[in-house]
Amino acid sequence: MPLLSIEGTSYECGQQLGMAWRHALRQYAALGKGRWTPWWWKGPVAKLVQQRAPHLADLYRGMAKGAEIDEETCGYAAISAPLTDCTSFAVHKDQTLDGVGLAGQTKDTSIDRTHLYRVLRLKPSDAPGLLTLTYPGELIGYGFAQNGMSIFRNALYVTPQRKAGALPFDAFGLLTHFASSLDDVVELAKKHGVQSVAHVTVADPSGRGVGLELCQGEVEVIEGRDGLYAHGNHAVREPLKPLVSDKDRESVSAGGSEHRQARLFELMEQNRRRLTPQLMLQNLSDHANYPRSICSHRGLEYHTTAAVVVEPSRGLLHVTRGSPCQNWPATHRL
Repeated sequence: MPLLSIEGTSYECGQQLGMAWRHALRQYAALGKGRWTPWWWKGPVAKLVQQRAPHLADLYRGMAKGAEIDEETCGYAAISAPLTDCTSFAVHKDQTLDGVGLAGQTKDTSIDRTHLYRVLRLKPSDAPGLLTLTYPGELIGYGFAQNGMSIFRNALYVTPQRKAGALPFDAFGLLTHFASSLDDVVELAKKHGVQSVAHVTVADPSGRGVGLELCQGEVEVIEGRDGLYAHGNHAVREPLKPLVSDKDRESVSAGGSEHRQARLFELMEQNRRRLTPQLMLQNLSDHANYPRSICSHRGLEYHTTAAVVVEPSRGLLHVTRGSPCQNWPATHRL
């Protein structure tokens, strides 16, 4: 798995990212020009960024400089959209063998995404660090920040009745990384709304996880089961179930979402207080209900192309490039 490791001030880190991601950032700048305004640059979200994580603006300004693009075109990135069939989880430290909280997910995408993955290690001298699996041009990925807050994301098959919410998804995700607590994240989502249809698993340094089912401004919160949390791609909270269309049901069934979620809970329950990163990677390799299994092998368009398990309190990210059933994990430290 390629590692992009960057240090310096936030602005200097941004410049290095801009040079490393120049090709992708220029492509996205051309796509977004005239139809998109960077949320970090101006407007109400920019004010929120200045209050909560002002270094993000320096990162993006540096990226624009390094990529030699205008600031007002920096930040548009759509390579990870739409979100796909993935299975995410969180494990509280009380349920692990060594008292360290865990979180992570599978990445179920088309096969051609595999070569795009990068592990990004950001160590700004003037802000908290970040260690995440991502794509070129995207700051928000799948991992954790130095304060121990992690976020993982996957598709949610519901059909919104309208578009709403003040926060673009990447803004919400990055602000989640630098939030002070899970309660802070929930308040952020409920107060401002998120412009996305997705599910996210958010965990604090202890591994206490909550799920947020997001539907264009609507937010439904799901608590874990005695320290364990898992989610597939179907709506769990009752208020969102009326928004599930026939097409959504077909997508849920095709991907085995209900099976994947129930199976991951089952595997975690079998090893309460004995769970480790190695066991969780084994769980993410599970083939029950193959090919619509946790480790998915549905075809070239739907395949588990990566698996991530993080130990935020230790600063560790374990990741496979390709299916976890066939590829040995690499470990990166923040």
